[in-house]
Amino acid sequence: EEKEELKFAVVCSSNMNRSMEAHKQFKEKGLDVTSFGVGNKVRLPGPDGTPLSFEFDTTYADMKNQIIERGEIQWYRDRGLLDMLDRNVEIKEHPERFQDFKDVA
Repeated sequence: EEKEELKFAVVCSSNMNRSMEAHKQFKEKGLDVTSFGVGNKVRLPGPDGTPLSFEFDTTYADMKNQIIERGEIQWYRDRGLLDMLDRNVEIKEHPERFQDFKDVA
C-alpha cells in the first residue's frame, strides 16, 4: 500500500508574520508546507497609524523596497518588520491568499 505524504497549511491574516514563522519551522523539519493569508489585502502597520496595504501578489522584496523608498526605515527596523520581510524573502517570493489557492491535491 502506497502511503500518501502529509501536506500542511498554515494561515494568518496577511501571510506575513505568524504563518510565515510557522512555514519556516515546518520547512526546517523537512515537511511539505504552504502558508497563506485570508484577508483581502496584505497589511503592515504604518508609523502614522495607517496601515500600508499591498496586493497578495506583491513580492516581499518589493514591500521592503517600498518601505525604504518612503524613508521610514528606522521605524520599521525598530519594530522588527524589515527582519520579518527578510525572513519571508528566504521562504517564498510573495504572500498567497488562501481563497485563491487552486492546488488541492
